[in-house]
Amino acid sequence: MPHNTYIQSILSYFSSLDIEKLRLYLKDEYTYEDTTKEKFLNEVEKIFEAHRNSGDTELTIYEGACAGKRCDNCGKKGYRFVGNHSKNYMDLLFEIEGDDIKDIYSCSYFKPDSEIEELQTKADIYINLDERVTFIKPPGYSSKVYAATSAYSEIITSPPKRIDFEELNNWLDNHAYTNSFIGNYDWINPRMKWTPFSILYKNLSEVRSYISIHKDDFIQANYLLDQIQTEQDLIDWLMSYETLYDEAPFYLKFWIVKEDSNYRFNSRIPILLIGEVFSQSCEFFIYYQKNNEDLLSKYNTYSLKEESELYNKQKPGKEEVDIFSLKFHMEKRKTMEDNGVNIPFYITQ
Repeated sequence: MPHNTYIQSILSYFSSLDIEKLRLYLKDEYTYEDTTKEKFLNEVEKIFEAHRNSGDTELTIYEGACAGKRCDNCGKKGYRFVGNHSKNYMDLLFEIEGDDIKDIYSCSYFKPDSEIEELQTKADIYINLDERVTFIKPPGYSSKVYAATSAYSEIITSPPKRIDFEELNNWLDNHAYTNSFIGNYDWINPRMKWTPFSILYKNLSEVRSYISIHKDDFIQANYLLDQIQTEQDLIDWLMSYETLYDEAPFYLKFWIVKEDSNYRFNSRIPILLIGEVFSQSCEFFIYYQKNNEDLLSKYNTYSLKEESELYNKQKPGKEEVDIFSLKFHMEKRKTMEDNGVNIPFYITQ
């Protein structure tokens, strides 16, 4: 590769999603995003793969610079790489000396020189703290990484592992010491190689705790479904179990997907949930979410504009109006009707 085309060639390989050419020609003697070339390009490859899965065949390049007011990189030049089909993108700064690339890293405050319409999802390159070349391993570090990755690989497998509630309990109990040894997950801490285990352990612990407490409630709620004959019966059922739903962990409320006779936490946690306990709880959440969403759309008492304005006015620590509560809107409708005011249906559409 001629020296005077080095920068242009590297940019062309980013544009053509050519990870093999980047591995071949990007120089080994430098670090990128404060990590090795190999690790940096492994992360780039994940982003390339996501672009291909979104239908992109190339990335369009736009020049620009960091516009962060309080950022050490303010003014440094770089490029925005935009998928030609998805419009997903990533922003990278290039530290260039002559015709040499000394560093490449993500930018959170990138501003392109020209306006780009219809941008979609931004991708960033995330490097764990302990994958940076400047990281100094403290005592016990290797033991923590080994214990966490070993525990993680027991439950996150390909194809996805099938587990029932008892097996989930066993996994959590067996690795409670590992979680304690590493330290409970805290989002403000920097990401480490054991972070995937820590996040998974925290989330599955919350799921176990909630299901353990409410197993009988799920059974009773599902039993009462056979008695629902009218829309008012459904509304009454939804309102009576609103608190049970609202207080559940995020994964149970929004990410449960049914696959044949199995359930899974969407693609974020590739585990197949099986058995009666999971069946009762997951069926409750799937049924509740769909029907509550449909009826909330019908009986909402705010237009989309009013809903947005009210949501943005909510202040932390203040008593909030629960605009996502079916019970709230049904009670408001009754109060308005008692005062001679009828609110149309489907006003959010």
